[in-house]
Amino acid sequence: MHDIGLSDVKAIMAAKGYQIMPEGQPNILGIRSANRQSNSYDDICWVWWTENGVETAHNYTITTNPGFYYLQNPIAGTTGTAILVPGQYLGCWELGMHRGKQFALVQRGGPMSVYRDANRDTVLDYNPKTIVSGFWGLDGHYGSLEDTDIVDKFSAACQVWRYHEAHQAMMQEFKRLSGVYGFDKFTYSLTMQEYFI
Repeated sequence: MHDIGLSDVKAIMAAKGYQIMPEGQPNILGIRSANRQSNSYDDICWVWWTENGVETAHNYTITTNPGFYYLQNPIAGTTGTAILVPGQYLGCWELGMHRGKQFALVQRGGPMSVYRDANRDTVLDYNPKTIVSGFWGLDGHYGSLEDTDIVDKFSAACQVWRYHEAHQAMMQEFKRLSGVYGFDKFTYSLTMQEYFI
C-alpha cells in the first residue's frame, strides 16, 4: 500500500466529499488494508498540511483495526469488539493523554461510528447492521515501544501507529500547529484500500 501517493489520497478525499482542512490544520487519512485478518500493522496513514503556502506531508505505518486479543475478548458491557467505520469524523480528536500514559490524539471532540464484531474469531466483520455511534475512547496513539508487527492488546479499536518515535514527532508538530493557528480539534478520515485499486 505504500505506493499510494499524496495525489492519490487527495483525489480520494475529493471523490468522497471529505473536507480538506484549512491552512495550518493537518489532514489525517487512514487507509485500511483489504486484509480481513487482523493483528498486524498493515494499514497506512497520510498526514499533510499547508503552512505559509508550503505543504508538508508524511505517511505512517498503522493499524486501523483491533488486535486479536480484543477480537477474541470483547470489552465487558459491549455488544462486540469495535471496528471504526470508514468516514470523516470532523473535530473528533483533541490533544491529550491516552490512558494517562502517552501524548496522543484522544476522542473528546465528537462521536465516531463503529461496527460491533461479536463472534470472537480473528476475522474482521464489517456488518452495517451492527453500526453504533458514540464516544468510545477511540484514540490515535502508538503501540509497542519495541519494533513489532503484532498488534494484539495495543488496539481495542484505536488507530495505532507502529513506530512510537514517528508518532511522538507527529504529535509535537500537531501541538506546535495548534498553538500557532489557534485550533484545538483534529479531524480524522478513514477509507479503504479498494478505492485506490
